[in-house]
Amino acid sequence: MNKNIDFKRIILPIDGSKYSLRAAKKALSLAKETGIDVTAIHVFQIPTNVYSTAISDKHPHTSSAYIKDITKSMKKNGVSLLDKIVKMGSDLGVKVKKELVEGIPDDEIIKLANKNDLIIMGYKGHSALGRILVGSVSEKVLHHSDAAVIIVR
Repeated sequence: MNKNIDFKRIILPIDGSKYSLRAAKKALSLAKETGIDVTAIHVFQIPTNVYSTAISDKHPHTSSAYIKDITKSMKKNGVSLLDKIVKMGSDLGVKVKKELVEGIPDDEIIKLANKNDLIIMGYKGHSALGRILVGSVSEKVLHHSDAAVIIVR
């Protein structure tokens, strides 16, 4: 472990996009070189149209089941993505802690990170709100987090 490293932990937001997977490779490589702990986070957000579809359903039990099914599916996908990162880390001899959170992605990433952490994330993700140069989530994290942020292309 390099004792000159100022960071206590690497926060690795994962959404399954090619850029988040590139960021994972960089983060895990850095963790292997430095001995810094890695926490991979996947934040899922239930789209608002799911709620409006459920509300417009004429059967209240069906609408509740619909939302539960969507949530279950999104959680399952998140666990799968996080397990992939844990496997990548294991292959390199790096232990990865997993965080699966429901919420607004940039808010949850910023909440998780401390000022002594390093966030390494892809520059664009699977968001429909992506920007031309930098994804909306990575841009918000970059500008609002107290932690250092590395954006990977």
